[in-house]
Amino acid sequence: MGLQSALSTALTGMTAAETSIDVAGNNVANANTVGFKESSVNFATQFLQTQSIGSAPTSSRGGTNPRQIGLGAKVAEITPKFTQGTIEISSNPLDLAIQGDGFFIVQGPQGEQLYTRNGQFKTNANNEIVTLTGHRVLGYSVDANFDIQPTG
Repeated sequence: MGLQSALSTALTGMTAAETSIDVAGNNVANANTVGFKESSVNFATQFLQTQSIGSAPTSSRGGTNPRQIGLGAKVAEITPKFTQGTIEISSNPLDLAIQGDGFFIVQGPQGEQLYTRNGQFKTNANNEIVTLTGHRVLGYSVDANFDIQPTG
C-alpha cells in the first residue's frame, strides 16, 4: 500500500468517525426531547484491493475466498433505534404514550400523513386534537351506534 492510498484510507476513516460523532452529539442533544429515538451508525468498506483471487471448490476440497484489503470506510446507514422509551406521568389529559411498536398519525400542512411518537397533544380553535406544532391527529371516532368511523 502506497502513501497516497494510506492517506486516502485514513481520510475515509476520519470522515466516517466524524459522522459517528455527529450522530452521538445529536443523540445527546435530543436525550430529553419527547418521542426522540436515538440513532446508530453502521459502516461498510468503501474500496477493496484484491491481493489474490479465490478458487472454485473441487471434488476433494472446498474453494478459497479471494484475499482482499479494505482501502477505506464509508457510512452505510444511520439507523434510528425504535425501542421502548420511558413513559412518564403527565398532568395534561391529552398527553399519550405508545407502549411497544407504533406511531401516531398526523396530518401535515399539505394534507399528507406524517408519523410521530411524540404524544404531547393539545386542542386547537376548532376543538381538534393537534400536535404542539399544529398538525391534526388522525384516528377513528365512534358514532351514535358505536360503530367505528375514520376521521380526517
